[in-house]
Amino acid sequence: MKSIKLASFSGMALLMVLAGYGRQAMHSPVKAACCYFSAKDKDVNQPGQKAFITWDPQRKLEAFTVQPKFEGNAGDFGMVIPTPSRPKLDEMPRDFFKDLAMYTILMPLPEPIDTSMVVSRYKEGRGARISGETPMGKGNHVRVLESGVVGSLDYKIILADDASGLYEWLKNNRYSYGGDEATLQFYIKKKSYFTVMKIDPKQMKKASNGSYTGEITPTRFTFSSAQCFYPLKITQLSVKDKTDALFYVQAPGQMDLPGDWSWMHSYRPMYLTYMLGCSANPQQQGELTSRSQWLNTKRARESNYETTKLEWAKSLVAADMKILEDPQKNYGQMGLGDLPPGAKIIALNDFLQAVKTDYLKDMKQLEPYARQELIRMEDKYQPSKGMIVKYDPKTVGKGYLYTNYAWYPAREVPLDDIKGLTRLKGHLHQGQWLTKFRKILRKDEMTHDLVLAEVPKQQQQTYIRIMPTSPP
Repeated sequence: MKSIKLASFSGMALLMVLAGYGRQAMHSPVKAACCYFSAKDKDVNQPGQKAFITWDPQRKLEAFTVQPKFEGNAGDFGMVIPTPSRPKLDEMPRDFFKDLAMYTILMPLPEPIDTSMVVSRYKEGRGARISGETPMGKGNHVRVLESGVVGSLDYKIILADDASGLYEWLKNNRYSYGGDEATLQFYIKKKSYFTVMKIDPKQMKKASNGSYTGEITPTRFTFSSAQCFYPLKITQLSVKDKTDALFYVQAPGQMDLPGDWSWMHSYRPMYLTYMLGCSANPQQQGELTSRSQWLNTKRARESNYETTKLEWAKSLVAADMKILEDPQKNYGQMGLGDLPPGAKIIALNDFLQAVKTDYLKDMKQLEPYARQELIRMEDKYQPSKGMIVKYDPKTVGKGYLYTNYAWYPAREVPLDDIKGLTRLKGHLHQGQWLTKFRKILRKDEMTHDLVLAEVPKQQQQTYIRIMPTSPP
């Protein structure tokens, strides 16, 4: 999949398939206000969803892979995904999102190396080492364009002329729709295509109370779209009160949600505070003040407002692609990532020699306790475990760690999981931005479709390793 722009099929609602042929009773009109697809006396909730979107703004092409999480007591059920054009469906690896999660795990935070303690700790007999940071229905209202199987899922791609026709088709095909027709009509007016998929809950875990929970095998939809957007409104139908939406977006530029949902509202204040500190220039200090004031005002007006959290962002380079070729060899540092200005990686032997030289400036000879300390450091800071970084003295104390040397630990993941990263080959592309962000969406917020936008080039920013692991 080439880079792609966010298009409209990402939103999804759950469909529950009636467990028996004769069961066509509907929810009462009062219960229909729950606004999601359901069968009588059955319930399915969508507490979370994950989407991998690639967007090509030149070709106006989007590829979207989704793996929703389900909870409920239905004997069988399904989902429906609206897209702006007829999609092509492909099965994706079962662990695709697990692989993506590991690929984008933030590096451990750097740990300061207190070389001065080599002298003072033993010389004075006191001190403690600094710790590291942390189908067609009646009335010909519905047309089935395609039927098939993708992975273990039966699917149909349909078009509908009006909501009542689609509503009737769903009932005649053993679906019982417990929501309002207005949501269906919203997409029909947009001439959306609907992909209906049946799901076998036997693939999922069954709890002691008989309910099911689990995630379906990921499916990729590829289709044309005029813009990059997420059909959020239909997703509202299957959400009880809120849903945890995790987006991975691959595109030529860094991507974001619009307006109040932008991850900039949490990321930039964190960046300006943690990274720049007292070294921020007047323009940056002004930005921090204005963003903080905006956030305080927003939360005063809307007490349950939650910012979108940027969790990972990077323009993929050759070193990032090497991980997919040989994960075991290249996963640990993933090309290291960004370093502060003037910082550089130094070899272990050079580091030890520098520490030894500094020690001998104060001591006439290398005492036994100092030799033991050097041995301990040599063992702890092995290249296979991470990298030693020497900071530029001009930046020390200006937003970075207050230390001349820092230890950048390698990521640690079970070997079998690391080997699975080869499954991402062909899905991630060099030269593309991969942006990962999370938004807790309340049901009352999900009233419209979501158009995604590219971050202005001058504001595009790698998620820097020395930042805290999650925004406030």
